Amino acid sequence: MNKIFSMAGMVFTAILLFAACSTSGDDEPNDSIVIPPGTDERPSWTAPSAGDSQFDGIPMSVQIGLQEELLPYLSDNDLMCAMIGGGVRAVTNPHETGGQYYFPLSVLGSNGEGYVTLKYYCDRLHRIFTLEQWRVFDSSIQPTVGGKPYEVKFIE
Repeated sequence: MNKIFSMAGMVFTAILLFAACSTSGDDEPNDSIVIPPGTDERPSWTAPSAGDSQFDGIPMSVQIGLQEELLPYLSDNDLMCAMIGGGVRAVTNPHETGGQYYFPLSVLGSNGEGYVTLKYYCDRLHRIFTLEQWRVFDSSIQPTVGGKPYEVKFIE
């Protein structure tokens, strides 16, 4: 009988140890990808005004979410920028709704004008990440995918 209680105690202890060791904080970066800090300074991106006569079409309104590996580094000082042909068309800071973080962009342009390039400045890492030719400018695009922001991959 003592062997049964001893064995049950060891199993219970092992379960507790496994549970304690297997949890990790949500604020910890993903160990599978190491993202080294950079030396980029905060960019001074400036978007054109919505009333700019150069952009008389309907804007391309989208919500952009970060990939999982970058979320631990997200801060209020981050910026997302949309560019077409090297010109800045939208800039925003991160927003949060119901625990979900996203960057709402209202990209100025005209249908058929070209590809939208996304740039993300991460203040904690002092790095600018770029996703060239994310999508062709299309003012009829849905702002989200099934109610969730478009998750873009800046790093592989």
